[in-house]
Amino acid sequence: MTNLPINAATWFSIPAIDFEKSVKFFEDLLQITLIRDTMGDGDQAKPFAMFPKEGDAGVTGAITPAVNILPANGGVLVYLYTSDIDGALSRVEGLGGKILLPKSSLPGDMGDITTIADCEGTPIGLHQP
Repeated sequence: MTNLPINAATWFSIPAIDFEKSVKFFEDLLQITLIRDTMGDGDQAKPFAMFPKEGDAGVTGAITPAVNILPANGGVLVYLYTSDIDGALSRVEGLGGKILLPKSSLPGDMGDITTIADCEGTPIGLHQP
């Protein structure tokens, strides 16, 4: 049996039917700028917008066009970092999202979490350490 690497999870994708709307939703929600690029070559190239991270360690992911995976209410829940969970929650509905779970405190000093639906209905967790 092989040991898993320190970060067993290495990437996440949030599928978007309306790519530009979804990118704007997350940029405005988290008050960040996503890093735009393309994946694939030639006619197969598709845009993606990656969440920024510091350094080489850690996990990040991207908004990707919904090609073979569609936005959905179910499946794995991804938690995105925010330094201002209250501010993010105050912006959700104005951006076309919905609060699914109010802010909840994690045990000890692990911070706070919440669950929202993005502008396409996909559940996303937010975490403020």
